[in-house]
Amino acid sequence: MKHSTKTTDGRHETTARRRLLRAAAVAGALAAAAPHAALADSLAGRILDPQGRTVADARVRLFDRTSGQLREAASSADGRYRFDRIAPGDYVIEAHGSAGALSGAASVAVSGARSFDLTLAVSGVTAEVVVTASSTPRAGREVAKAVDVVGADEIALRNEMSIAEAVRTVPGLRVRTLRGPGSQTTIAVRGLRNQDTALLIDGLRFRDAASPQGDATGLLANLATVDTDRIEVVRGSGSPLYGSNAMAGVVNVISRTGGGPARGELLAEGGGLGLLRAVPSVRGGAANDRLTYSGALAYLRTGGARDDPYRSVSPQGMVRLQFTPALSATGRLWYSNDRLQLAESPAFPAAVRANFPAAGVVPAVALPTGQLERFEQGLPFDAGRATFVPNANDPDAVRKSSFLSGGAVVRHALARGAVYRVAYQGVDTHRAFTDGPARGGPFEPATENTDRFEGRTDTVQARLDAAFGRAHFVSAGYEFERERYFREASGDAATATATIDGYSHAVYAQDQIDLMGGRLQVSFGGRVQTFVLPEPTFVGGRHPYADLDVAAPAAVTGDVAAAYFLEASETKLRLHVGNSFRAPSPFERFGGTFSSFSRSFSFWGDPRLKPERSVSVDGGVDQWLLDAKLQLSATVFHTDLRETIYFDFATFPAATDPFGRFGGYRNTGGGRARGVELSVHASPRPATTLRAAYTWTDSVSETPTIGDDFFGVPGVSKHLFTLTATQGVADRLSVTFDLAAASDYSLAPYLGFGVAPRRFVFRGPVKGDLVVRYDLPVDGNVGLDLYAKVENLFDRVPYENGFLGPGAWAVGGLRVRY
Repeated sequence: MKHSTKTTDGRHETTARRRLLRAAAVAGALAAAAPHAALADSLAGRILDPQGRTVADARVRLFDRTSGQLREAASSADGRYRFDRIAPGDYVIEAHGSAGALSGAASVAVSGARSFDLTLAVSGVTAEVVVTASSTPRAGREVAKAVDVVGADEIALRNEMSIAEAVRTVPGLRVRTLRGPGSQTTIAVRGLRNQDTALLIDGLRFRDAASPQGDATGLLANLATVDTDRIEVVRGSGSPLYGSNAMAGVVNVISRTGGGPARGELLAEGGGLGLLRAVPSVRGGAANDRLTYSGALAYLRTGGARDDPYRSVSPQGMVRLQFTPALSATGRLWYSNDRLQLAESPAFPAAVRANFPAAGVVPAVALPTGQLERFEQGLPFDAGRATFVPNANDPDAVRKSSFLSGGAVVRHALARGAVYRVAYQGVDTHRAFTDGPARGGPFEPATENTDRFEGRTDTVQARLDAAFGRAHFVSAGYEFERERYFREASGDAATATATIDGYSHAVYAQDQIDLMGGRLQVSFGGRVQTFVLPEPTFVGGRHPYADLDVAAPAAVTGDVAAAYFLEASETKLRLHVGNSFRAPSPFERFGGTFSSFSRSFSFWGDPRLKPERSVSVDGGVDQWLLDAKLQLSATVFHTDLRETIYFDFATFPAATDPFGRFGGYRNTGGGRARGVELSVHASPRPATTLRAAYTWTDSVSETPTIGDDFFGVPGVSKHLFTLTATQGVADRLSVTFDLAAASDYSLAPYLGFGVAPRRFVFRGPVKGDLVVRYDLPVDGNVGLDLYAKVENLFDRVPYENGFLGPGAWAVGGLRVRY
């Protein structure tokens, strides 16, 4: 399949496949120039349990502290592991017992043939190695930022189908899905907006340039847990390392790397909502792991909560060539193709508006499903006490979407403790919304209308990581990004297109400092990013942006983080202060809408917009108790949105606007979000693990948000509670329960022309899931898991933002490991 974007003059963009071939050619040239002398550096040893006995079939992972590269192996029947042909340097080794009850991690220096035995503990709370917080591997106790990891084992135990569902239980995160699988999904961190969280794939920014805010929100519903190794979530300022959108935090989806003997899995399940899902996968290595690979394909089909079918196909894979111990090239590909039947927005006909109180808050009471069906058919209905009509089905409204993300990374160790890397990522996004004349809502078109959006980002990074002395580890790099927004609107015999390009250049640096024998960790980071804005192209109407001479304001960010570990009391104190930004999207700079009735554009964008800015601070304490079987954490956070981008009609200065707009985007003040995160992670015995978290958030705006006297941020729940618990009942039977609960929240839904907005209070969702899994013994190297899962166990039907979601439903399936 050829993936390209056709421009208005008929030319085609260079395909992602061609760029990947170029990157491979560069890697080959470097390999030809690199020394090929066989190096004898290796790391070998045994994996031991707390009693000193060897652990067979443990998953062993080796992280290169300098390059970030990950290698994997499994311990043999006598507990031995081995990594050959590795570059000399500093590493973090991590291992997990095959049953998941034992884990451990340690730092190790390799020079020549090194022997090292790793002893595991009956706890996972000290074993996590994280990359995203500092962009290089660090043991969990060394990290100065608030970070959580959701690993592949936990995703499998909870049987989560999507990235968004997998992170639902992370402290401070509010995951909102409007209907069933595949419907609009958002992630908000610490009471900030959806666009304030950056999404990464293997450390590279992943977003949709064609979305209104240029973020990844429109793609979250399509991100399946295909070939996912783990998901790291860092809360707090992240722009110095990761650029735009990282004002509230960063979610990094890290792919599996492969290696070792060839092996695979096949997951197949079905059940409620007409769901059918299959995920085959394979991974392994060849030529003594000079070639490693991993790949999976996820297929999902469901009828949805109320006759709103969804279908998704998503392959993902990677391959790595290790030319020499010092030189490697990695390629990664992730594609998704999805189709969802859409529904109308919640409605407020006169019959339900009659139930509104004369003044004050409107309690959100949904029209019962039986009466909703009558409303959909255009029949008289009994409003009862209802104050809104949930989303009505629209039989000919469809969203078709896809994305293709391809990346390539070349890493080369120049000397011990010094590595450079060159990385490329291309992201193509396609979304088409089609609506026909069949009844769905009050504003159905006379003929079939289609809005098509295409986005493209190309990112190139060049970076050097080097150790200076025993205390300093410095990372410095350059990043170039090109983005393109394309929209085509057609309907009623009229068609119009908009093409908007943008470029940015960034330099960034970070110094990680180890003091007091590693007990004190301090890091300083900063980034400067500049923007170039070519003139946009509009076909089908005139635009006011011709012959511009606009110097787009730059973004300058920095942060500092520190962690101090008190060994005697097993206590870590941490502090993180930084400022971050979100760059204006192409739509915010030049965007507009096209009316097929008037055959003209209305423009809302302003190329003079300054980046949004925030300043955040968080501090906390992590306490390990009972030989690290119990970890308690507390974090206090405060974020100021110093400058935001606001879509304004009410106070817009139309008389002085140079583009002749009567409304649109402009810079304005923001607000603040503050709160507390409390969490506990306990592993009192090998068969029991428990994670629980509570978050209190207070988010307010500088100006009223609903009416004249309400300053709260719409959609934010003050209280969040999450829980994940796994209990081994017998040798082969386990039960996993997870819960995410949010308190009530306020919204001001659109009530219709001429109707004053009102503040609605919606009941917060409470979603509990239960998974029972049985490991069926099979001879040889084949394993078989049978499982059943109940989603929304308490059958608390959600009405997120007024959209009706599914109640309790169940699936059953099997996972074959071979």
